[in-house]
Amino acid sequence: MPSSLIRLLEPMIGQTLQLKGHTGRVIDILNDPPALVLQDDTAETHVHCDYLGRPQENAVPSWTLSLLSDTGNTLHPDLQRQLDPKLAFALQQHLFKPD
Repeated sequence: MPSSLIRLLEPMIGQTLQLKGHTGRVIDILNDPPALVLQDDTAETHVHCDYLGRPQENAVPSWTLSLLSDTGNTLHPDLQRQLDPKLAFALQQHLFKPD
């Protein structure tokens, strides 16, 4: 059964976000540490050849973005600006709820 964080953010899969100067599409959600995996939709893909000249697959660049700010005590500001306010509030409550 997926964690509540994954269930909360699951509707974001496939959405395009602008974060840290990059544009990417959300392709996965990580639970520990809480992060989004984004795929760079603007990168050009090229077919590369191996040492024998056979074409090889080329992966589209992706990166992981923490849901937390640099201080670790709030939601990442770039993410907070782009989320629906209700989702941002629910995410903030989930990540920083007192134990």
